[in-house]
Amino acid sequence: MGWFRTKSSGVTTPDYTGLQLQTSVNTLPVPIVWGKAKLAPNVIWYGNFQTQHGSSGSGKGFFRSSSSTTTYSADVIMALCEGPIAGLGLIWKGQSIYTLASLGFSLFYGTTPQAVWGYLAANDPAQALAYQGTAYVCAANYPLGSSASLTNHNFEVEGVFYQTGVNGIDADPALVISDFLTNPQYGVGFPGASINATTLFGASGDASLQTYCRALGLAFSPALTNAEPASNVLHRWLQILNCAAVWSGGQLKFIPYGDSPVAGNGYAYTPNLAPIYSLNDNDFVDPKGNKDPVEVARVDPFSLPTIQRLEVADRANQYSLVPIEARDQSQIELYGPRVGSSVSAREICDVSVVAPTVAQALLQRALYQRARFKFQLSWEYCLLDPMDVVAITDANLGLSAFPARIVSLEEDDKGVISVVAEELTVGVGTPALYPTSGSTSVIPNQGALPSSVNAPLIYEPPPALTGGTPQIWVAASGGVGGVVDPNWGGANVWVSLDNLTYMEVATISQPAKQGLLTAGLAAATGYDTIDALAVNLAESGATLSSAGAIAAQQGVTLALVDGELLAYANAALSGPSAYSLTGLARALFGSTAAAHASGAPFSRLDAAVVKYALPANFVGKPLYFKFQSFNVFGAGLQSLAACLAYPYTPTGYGSASPIAAQLASGLPTDLGSTTQAPALSDDFGAASGAFLGAIDLGATQ
Repeated sequence: MGWFRTKSSGVTTPDYTGLQLQTSVNTLPVPIVWGKAKLAPNVIWYGNFQTQHGSSGSGKGFFRSSSSTTTYSADVIMALCEGPIAGLGLIWKGQSIYTLASLGFSLFYGTTPQAVWGYLAANDPAQALAYQGTAYVCAANYPLGSSASLTNHNFEVEGVFYQTGVNGIDADPALVISDFLTNPQYGVGFPGASINATTLFGASGDASLQTYCRALGLAFSPALTNAEPASNVLHRWLQILNCAAVWSGGQLKFIPYGDSPVAGNGYAYTPNLAPIYSLNDNDFVDPKGNKDPVEVARVDPFSLPTIQRLEVADRANQYSLVPIEARDQSQIELYGPRVGSSVSAREICDVSVVAPTVAQALLQRALYQRARFKFQLSWEYCLLDPMDVVAITDANLGLSAFPARIVSLEEDDKGVISVVAEELTVGVGTPALYPTSGSTSVIPNQGALPSSVNAPLIYEPPPALTGGTPQIWVAASGGVGGVVDPNWGGANVWVSLDNLTYMEVATISQPAKQGLLTAGLAAATGYDTIDALAVNLAESGATLSSAGAIAAQQGVTLALVDGELLAYANAALSGPSAYSLTGLARALFGSTAAAHASGAPFSRLDAAVVKYALPANFVGKPLYFKFQSFNVFGAGLQSLAACLAYPYTPTGYGSASPIAAQLASGLPTDLGSTTQAPALSDDFGAASGAFLGAIDLGATQ
């Protein structure tokens, strides 16, 4: 049967009685997504588990097949996150990437109220729930393959405040913080009236957190998928945003550490660095009277980090976790390379602007905030808050109106306020952007759709190549517009008698070396050392190699041009995917010598050709071929409905003459009496014509 062999397997697969669940847990928290992030769903319902038994082919003759398969399906609902969401982007199923429509999912956005899935309401109304407030996807008769399990799925969710960030994709951090604290559905229950809105939200020219983030280009996409204290979440976000939260006067204030004006993205951030008080020896108090009014502590610079690393999720690389590094080369040369504690910031998905800016801000604060002051004040200064700026004058320390930012305050039972402040070095709290690139590794999409086949080879070879048994040879390659598709891995061959019902009969596992003539070729016979065959193989991306004159005359480099079989001795590269073939053995195996025009098809007849012995009852019957492409991973199967049908009517050309076949068998043959009408005849052609083969009748007795 050649390459058109039956697909069979000796592996016995078990019969499953239910869906093999991978992620279905009733104690998991419902995730919350702001911006655009990737998460795994949780199966919250399934039913209608079904088993389908089938085979890859049946019938007789051209379509004989005996392989059987068992596949499974089920109705499923997979919860995503709190809603309402804006939509879904990419979907990862195993190592392949799909869209919502290509997998047949329906999306419910998580609105309140939310409609019930119509399919479930009609088929199992007792199980039909609205799941209001929860975004989910669902599918009826979702294919589970032969393992009865849901392959790992991950969804790119366009969540709350999607595209509100300054980069047009992520979320605005100020909106996220406010929603996290106050949302009545999934927030922490913080009263909105207790948030100082002027420090959180603002307009260009002020000192609010929102303006600071917009001017610096900061935006992120948090995805809370695990249970953790709300204080930890807020602390992590504020660390990323280079900001502090201060409780003062019954309100929560948000004050960035930015200490110099920043303009960018149409916004201008102007910090308020005016000292609230100028403090000197007359203001400091020492209840015990036994120490200096102002104590200062400086950090050993050899203990400070000169390299800061940030772990982020690179959206451009399918949300792979990658490290982003900020380095201070001048300090590395002075104190050596010292790596600080890595900070997990998976909320950041933009590695070109946001990640390097945040990493630089963390490094500058850790490296250059070296001096801290401690002093005490009387109760008259009770209106001071953390993050306020004061000017310190102390002759013993050589300080004259030195700016310092208050870090903490603590009042004792006698009204004495103990203050800790850090030096305010303008520029340290405002990072500069040093562009960086994300990971260069690429995760291949094993589900990428390949191109359709180029015009395939469907050919009936002469008897000299078939041994007297008629055959059909097919071969194909993949490409678009005459350019090879490197993602094309092969094609399943389907055949039909009516162009309606198709059966799979073979698999092409390697691309054919095919292309077009780029110049005309004159007719010739025998070994042609004058003419050159110019071909371009760009559509298949194939390469050709020389074989020598003897090999060419033996047909080792056999090729088909129109209907003429020829071989070549030398293959010289004349341009990209272009060859000049010389030393041509023409009109091989009884084919007809002919002239060929530019643009005629060229196909190399090698191991990429699939061969099938044609049943006699199919000779003269119109057949329709479809070539269903798959990618280099054996996945991304093209829809059969999208494949072009190639009609072909076999003639049985490859069969040997009946008399020659009987004589070649070597068995005694009775051709009948000379007085009887001949029951068998054959026309061997004119004596001057080319002979198709030779038969050795043995020595005469």
